[in-house]
Amino acid sequence: MMLVHSNKKDFSWFSGILLALLTLFSFGLVFLLLWALMSAFKTSDAFDMDALAFPAPGQWTFSNFTEIWYQMVIEVQNIFDPNPHYVGVDVMFLYSLVYAGGCAFVQTFTTVTMAYISARYPSPLSKIIDSIVLVTLIMPVVGNTASLLQVMHFLHLYDNILGAFVMKCAFNNVYYFIFRAAFSRVPRDYAESASIDGAGHFHVYTSIYLPIIAPLFWTIFLLLFISYWNDYQVPYLFFPDQPTLALGLFALANYPIQNGGKLPTIQIASGIAVFIPIFILFMAFRKKIMSNIDEGGVKG
Repeated sequence: MMLVHSNKKDFSWFSGILLALLTLFSFGLVFLLLWALMSAFKTSDAFDMDALAFPAPGQWTFSNFTEIWYQMVIEVQNIFDPNPHYVGVDVMFLYSLVYAGGCAFVQTFTTVTMAYISARYPSPLSKIIDSIVLVTLIMPVVGNTASLLQVMHFLHLYDNILGAFVMKCAFNNVYYFIFRAAFSRVPRDYAESASIDGAGHFHVYTSIYLPIIAPLFWTIFLLLFISYWNDYQVPYLFFPDQPTLALGLFALANYPIQNGGKLPTIQIASGIAVFIPIFILFMAFRKKIMSNIDEGGVKG
């Protein structure tokens, strides 16, 4: 009896509807991005006349981006200093780099270390850790902001960007299982050979296992960096006197700017300006990000 195999893939109605919805969603995102880019170069009068129209030759301007330097300014006042001071775009950019880079590295290192311990030394405790991470992913904790604020005050880390690093020393995220799977694929012969040569547990971890999964480590770091770059809630609540670009963008979008009311073109231009560094970063490493996540960071 001969079996006839068909190369034609089954295409169901559900797949067609899902493909159509994803296509519409993608076109919607691209349209919004192009509209924002176009509006960022419009004059305020042209935008008020028709927000969707393509600007005429005399309606193009670059002044919206130059105005960001003067308009995206946050007034902060420390409890120990009665005189307020102002934080501009340049300082916000530095705070964003410190916050996003520091939090991404701390959380990535904490996660990879716990995943290594769980995968390298299997025990009932490692199974408990796996279960805790899985449960916290299924049932996210909500309403803990007030308690976190109390803890930061108790540790004297409130209104200090270092407190954010302490908050991110956590491993209850989906990347824990990605790292764990990557470590499980590494042959144990590497560790056994190093142990025979006299290497300790820490040396085996830092000199053998971490270099092997380094591509995956930096991929997760980049993903977390992008996430924290766009975060304004933690800076707003936990260190408001050290505002990031995301917090400055939030303030510019929700409060009147200087020398007049809200100007949508300046607000849109500020969103594009904050988005550009992350867009360049993602486009530069998009292939490595997708390949490393798909392969688990370990190539045969």
